[in-house]
Amino acid sequence: MATRRILVAGAGIGGLTAALALAQAGFDVTILERAQALEEAGAGVQLAANATRCLKALGVYERVAANAVFPEAFEVMDGRRGTRLTGAPMGAQAEARFGGPFLVIHRADLHSALLAAVRENPAIELRFGHAVERFEAEPDAVTVHVTGGESLHADALIGADGLRSALRLQLHPEAKPSFRHRAAWRATVPAGVLPAGLAGPVTRLWLGPGAHLVSYPVKGGEAVNLVAVTPNEREVHGWNLEGAPGELLAHYRGWSTGALALIGAPERWLRWALFDLDPMPIWGAGAVTLLGDAAHAMPPFLAQGAAQAIEDAVVLADLLKSTAEIAPALRRYEALRIPRTARVQKAARGMDRIYHLSGPARLARDLVMRTRPGDAVLERYRWIYGWTP
Repeated sequence: MATRRILVAGAGIGGLTAALALAQAGFDVTILERAQALEEAGAGVQLAANATRCLKALGVYERVAANAVFPEAFEVMDGRRGTRLTGAPMGAQAEARFGGPFLVIHRADLHSALLAAVRENPAIELRFGHAVERFEAEPDAVTVHVTGGESLHADALIGADGLRSALRLQLHPEAKPSFRHRAAWRATVPAGVLPAGLAGPVTRLWLGPGAHLVSYPVKGGEAVNLVAVTPNEREVHGWNLEGAPGELLAHYRGWSTGALALIGAPERWLRWALFDLDPMPIWGAGAVTLLGDAAHAMPPFLAQGAAQAIEDAVVLADLLKSTAEIAPALRRYEALRIPRTARVQKAARGMDRIYHLSGPARLARDLVMRTRPGDAVLERYRWIYGWTP
């Protein structure tokens, strides 16, 4: 039987992982990326056991781990008082508990590791400057029209083209990104500019009224990634929008010395308006489906956006590998993935409320955290971390 060809729209984390999984399953894969070149974007990424298990199955875990940090602990902090609310050991204990390692990594390092594996794979072709303009789908074939007038024919098309997905727009024009009225401010600082206690191998979540802050090491521990989440009414979307440090600081007045040391360290902040998607009952049609943020963009409050895209890729490839019938396999993929990703989306939205409580509700939350065993913080999400491909 002739080798089947699959087109993947988008060369982000989801698209590259999908290409690797599909090539491993025996397909020829062409990645269509709208940009002329890939640029470093974003800041840090947290990958829990559910994601690292997938990377191991794809044979790229060691590449990723080479530039990652493996946190020894997770701590939740009172942002105003600077005291520890709760926490849990990570490292070997968490790996034994959930059957896979937890790591943190700069997004550019994760992307570079996946891209290197893609470029080494003879079954994968990566085309830059190729934006999908429209497609015609049948049950077992698809025709894709890209910029410049070229038309490509394949057995399937996978839309991994992000929150503003052109494929989703054609499939579901009513499925618009939902603005969360918050911004994520992102920065990376050299570990040496921070007090020693704030630069170690610990992932910290600082909670305060209306805002929160996340810090963890990246670049092999040489840098610290910072994400500050604040109220925001500007819907301008993009990774690289400059943010005024004074504006950010205004949201953290009255916070603890440690939190303010982190917020005051970067010379430059990038502001990113937060959007997600309402869960969709179906993703694709015929020989076309969606993957990653194109299908289920979610707030970053459970650090599962990249992980869910990686899960998608492994499940998709496994189902396509075992059948010659494309459309039914894609619908089975959707039937498996939609309930899970919708649950993660809902849980992430719920954490938006919990993280940003104020007044008596905040005090009650903090009391519960102080009295609950630290391991309960992780056990609450065993349904996420314990997932296996």
